[in-house]
Amino acid sequence: MSDVLKVSTPLSGYENTSKGNPISTTDANIKNVNDVSKVTRLDGQSSNADYSENQLLLPHNSNFDGFIKALKGNPFVTDVMKDLLFVEMENLVKSGINENFAEEISQFLEMIKISEDKLPDFLKTQMQASAKFQGPFFQILRRALSETNSSNLSFRILEFIKKYNDFTSNGHVLNEIFSNLNNITQYMPASFAKNLLNIMENLDSSAPNTDLSSNTEVLKKEIIPFLSQYVKTTNDFGKVRDLITALTLNIARYENGSKEGFLGAFKELLGYNTIKEKLGNGDADKLMGILMQMEGKKSDANPLQDKLISILKKGINGDAGYENIDNFKNILTSTLINESVYMPLLHTMLPLNINGNMMFSELWVDPDDKSGKAAQGDKKKEKFLIKFDIKEVGFFDLIILHDNGNVDLQIFCPDKLMGMVKVIQSGLLGIIEQNGMSVKSLSVKKGKEPITISEVFPKIYERKNAVNVRI
Repeated sequence: MSDVLKVSTPLSGYENTSKGNPISTTDANIKNVNDVSKVTRLDGQSSNADYSENQLLLPHNSNFDGFIKALKGNPFVTDVMKDLLFVEMENLVKSGINENFAEEISQFLEMIKISEDKLPDFLKTQMQASAKFQGPFFQILRRALSETNSSNLSFRILEFIKKYNDFTSNGHVLNEIFSNLNNITQYMPASFAKNLLNIMENLDSSAPNTDLSSNTEVLKKEIIPFLSQYVKTTNDFGKVRDLITALTLNIARYENGSKEGFLGAFKELLGYNTIKEKLGNGDADKLMGILMQMEGKKSDANPLQDKLISILKKGINGDAGYENIDNFKNILTSTLINESVYMPLLHTMLPLNINGNMMFSELWVDPDDKSGKAAQGDKKKEKFLIKFDIKEVGFFDLIILHDNGNVDLQIFCPDKLMGMVKVIQSGLLGIIEQNGMSVKSLSVKKGKEPITISEVFPKIYERKNAVNVRI
C-alpha cells in the first residue's frame, strides 16, 4: 500500500496542471463566476448595499417608489385621449355599437363644443371641480398652517381637513363598501355568500351623511365578525382576504366621516386663538351648513367629468369593442395616478371643440411653487405645465411661472410652426398684457420630446425619503 502522506511523483502528462484555484475569474470561457468577496442572496443579488452612495435612492418597493414608477411608465392622457377624441369616438358612434353608449358619446361630444368667449368660464369651472378644499375658509387654514410653529395646531388643522373630507365623501364611501361586499360574495362559497347577502340587507344604501350610526353598527357588529369567522373557518387567504382589507379601510373612513366627529374637530380648532381671530365668532353648525352648501354646488357643477367617467367605465367593460379596452384603461390609469395622494399638484383634463377645432389639453398646477428666489412680498408663486394637442396642428408643451403679476413663459411647438415664431410671441404677449400682467421672459422653441412632469415640478420627489409603509 502506498504511503499517501508522502508526496508522490505526478502521473505522466499532468505536469502542467494548474495549482491553487483551478478557476480563473478572468477566463473568458467561464461564465457566471460568483464573486466570493461579496455576500450574495438566494436571488443572486448582492446584499452589500453601499449606503454612502445610495442613501438618496427611493426605498425599494415602497408605495412612493411604486407611484414614481407608474408615473414614468404610463403614457400621458394627452397621448391616448387625442386619438380617442379626434378619431375613435366619432367612428364608434357610426360603427353600430350599443345604442345607449353611442348616445352617451354623442352627448359628450356636444358638451365639449364651446366658443372662444366661453372658454375662460369653462376652464374656471373645470379647475374648481378639481380642487376640493377651496374658498376663503380653506385659505385661512392654509395660511395658518404655513405660519404656525405649533405642531399641535398643525395636527388639529390636518385632522379637521381629514374629517371634512370623509364627511363630505361618505355617500361615495358607502357605495364603495357595497361594491366591496358584492365583490366578496363573488369569490365566496355559495353558502357563505348567501349569509353575507342576508346581513347586507340590514344596511341602508340611502342613509343621509348626517346619520351613520345604524350602518356603522351593522358593519362593525355583524359584517366584520362574520368575515373574520369566515377567514378563520376556511383559511381563505386569496382574493377574499384582499377585498376584506379594502373593505375595512372604507369602513374606517365611513366611521371617521360622522357629523359629530366633524363638528368636534372644528370646535377644537376654535380653541386656538390664531384660528378664532381669523374666523371671528363663527357658529360651528352654521359654518358646517355653509361648507356643505359649497360642496353640494361643486359636486353638481361638473357634468362633463361625470359623463367622461361613465364613458370610461363602459369602454373598459368592452362596450366600445374589445380592441379599444386598453385605450380606456390607459386613460383611467393615468388619471388615477394624477389623483394620487403622492401627487402634490392640481390636475385637470380639458377635451374641447372650439369653433369646430378639436383639442385635448391636460394641466398641472403648483399653487405653492418654491423654486428659485422667494416671491415679492412673500406672495406664493404659481407654476403651470399645460399639454395640448390640436387636431391637424400638433402637440404643444407650455410652461408658465407666475410671480406677483410677472410671467415667465416657455412654449414648445410643432416643427411646422417654427416659421411663425414672431406671430406666436406677439399673440402670447398680447394675451398676457390684456390680463393685467407683465412678461419677464418669453421663449418659443421646437418641441422634440414631451416634457415630463418631474422636469417641471421636481417637488414630486420631496417624499423620496419618507418611511416605507408598504406591507
